[in-house]
Amino acid sequence: MDLSIRVIQDGDEYQVIIECDGSTRIERAQSIDSLINIVSNDIKELLTMKENTEALKPSDCVLKGWYIRLPITKILDILAYVVKEDGENPTERLLSYLDVHGLSRSNYRVIVPTLSALGLWRQGELTREAEELGKAIINNNQDIPNQLFNIAIKNCILRDALEGLANGAPINEITKSMGLTRRDEINYTTNLLEMLMSSDGFKCLRLAKSISNYLKSGGCLAEVEPVNACIMDNVVTIFNYLINNKGFHMVGLLSDIDVNVNLSLITTQVNGDHAIIMQSNKPVGVLVGDIVVTNNNYAPKARETVDRLEPMTAKIMRSNNLSFSMVVVPIIIKG
Repeated sequence: MDLSIRVIQDGDEYQVIIECDGSTRIERAQSIDSLINIVSNDIKELLTMKENTEALKPSDCVLKGWYIRLPITKILDILAYVVKEDGENPTERLLSYLDVHGLSRSNYRVIVPTLSALGLWRQGELTREAEELGKAIINNNQDIPNQLFNIAIKNCILRDALEGLANGAPINEITKSMGLTRRDEINYTTNLLEMLMSSDGFKCLRLAKSISNYLKSGGCLAEVEPVNACIMDNVVTIFNYLINNKGFHMVGLLSDIDVNVNLSLITTQVNGDHAIIMQSNKPVGVLVGDIVVTNNNYAPKARETVDRLEPMTAKIMRSNNLSFSMVVVPIIIKG
């Protein structure tokens, strides 16, 4: 359990900031006794929530709470400002943002928990991911949705939401399953999820889910958009399916090579645009592939893809002294 408690004295008043596994609470107290009582009650409640969550759903997620009170565009704007401004204290830079934009400093109490839930703020500091994302925003980097996706999936609730969306669930059902009740919270979460769905990371997740579901139950493949970054991972998934479920046919395909292949000992190691096929941890072959999306007249596109990949397999075989190569080209036919 990652727990941080900071107390700030502001005149006759005390402000306490409690951060626990991505959930942030900001409380105020008029006296030391009141402060101790508030901290004690909050910690008890957080511990109870943690125990209940872990009992219901064990998880290795880093962040297990969700809180949002700002639109994602405002979050990114704040992040860019805090990263760009000079000064050692991120809190002061955040307060400066509020001052410059004519906003009450009390907004700090909703900004910090929102940033914390996204893994962008921890113990009074911007996280490394927040710094990198802020620089990307300042530089108008087109990779922002991808960076944000990689940050968001560290939050258990967002990760589950994205997995549900990747499986085809409507976004309104997802926000309902998250237990959101406030209208602003629902709208801000919806906008965030829509941005995340535009990322390559989400497209890869949706492609992987679609292929996995198809291999398990058949039927029609959900509409997907192959992304270069994860083509090879999905080719390996299909290769493993063939090894485990179509072994008889695979043995036939491999019957004329120089090495005696034992399918039960076969593993793969992805290496960029190809994967090395291992047998008992010894490299024996190379696997390459691509995913083709086409219409019913798929043969020309498939042949073109294989012709493009074959020279690469020959080169990898020679340079690694491998015995064979396999080209896997899944074809998705648009209805």
